Amino acid sequence: MNKKVKLTAAAVALCITAGSLSGCYFFPEEEKLLDPPVLKVEEVTYSTYRAVKKTIVSRAVASGYVVSRMQRNVSFTEMDGNIKTVYVKAGDVVKEGDLIAEYNTGDLQYKLRNQELKVQQAQIKYNNSGSETDRLQLEMEKNTLDQLQHEYDGSRIYAPCDGTVSFAERLKPGEKVSAYKVIATIIDPSDIYIEASVNEDRKFTKGQTVTITIGEEEYEGTVVKTPVEAKEDGDEKTNVIYVEFKGDLPSFTKVGDVADVSYIKDQAEDAIVIPKYIVKTLSGQNFVEVFKDGVKTEVQVELGITNATEVQVLSGLNEGDEVVVK
Repeated sequence: MNKKVKLTAAAVALCITAGSLSGCYFFPEEEKLLDPPVLKVEEVTYSTYRAVKKTIVSRAVASGYVVSRMQRNVSFTEMDGNIKTVYVKAGDVVKEGDLIAEYNTGDLQYKLRNQELKVQQAQIKYNNSGSETDRLQLEMEKNTLDQLQHEYDGSRIYAPCDGTVSFAERLKPGEKVSAYKVIATIIDPSDIYIEASVNEDRKFTKGQTVTITIGEEEYEGTVVKTPVEAKEDGDEKTNVIYVEFKGDLPSFTKVGDVADVSYIKDQAEDAIVIPKYIVKTLSGQNFVEVFKDGVKTEVQVELGITNATEVQVLSGLNEGDEVVVK
């Protein structure tokens, strides 16, 4: 009996111990404390431009077009139509009266020839009879002939002068063409000049040598007329200059192209030069930011010659200074 009691007591003690151990799982484990965050200060970097010594040039510029003194546009003027053929292309030399282009007129030529015969027939009949009826019939046939001839003439265009074709419209047979649409342009390629607009009368002077820029090509030119002379002569155009080429002429294909006329207004050699956009202005003072020994400092500068993209610095910067861009 005592043995059973001892075994029972041992079993109860074992259960209590197991229960107390398993009860630990109902409580959360304590969280570990995290280390405090460490803030890293990022290093500030700047984009800079190194001030350099170079030649800076400022130009006075007027923009205009290449023009021929003799320039004639050719177009159909009587009516719209469908093109049959354009007989010329750019570069062709033509004589006055040469056929440039014509419409597709269908059987108009046949009708025209047939009407000519009707007029002849009516004329003979009237000559033989002398009657008023036959005279009226003759007049009606002539009117019809005139109308057909007018249509035929309007369907063809001819060169109005001798010259070179600088432009010819590329048209396919059957393509619709409106009246007064320029089909071709005829010029005198030996008499080409520049007509350019200006804002200030005194920017250019008569007889001045200038540079003419057409695309990437440059030519030497001479100003032959300015707004000053235009006003004196009573010309309608008083805001343009006229410039003739000295020496080589551009190709006839350049007629109509944009051209710049310029001359050097100011120039400085061995100058401290920086881009215009990095100069800041505040209360009428100009300054830049210079980066040196890891420090950014504002420096007041005195400016000189300025062109479209650069500016000369007269004081405040030295060659090699690192100027902050951003």
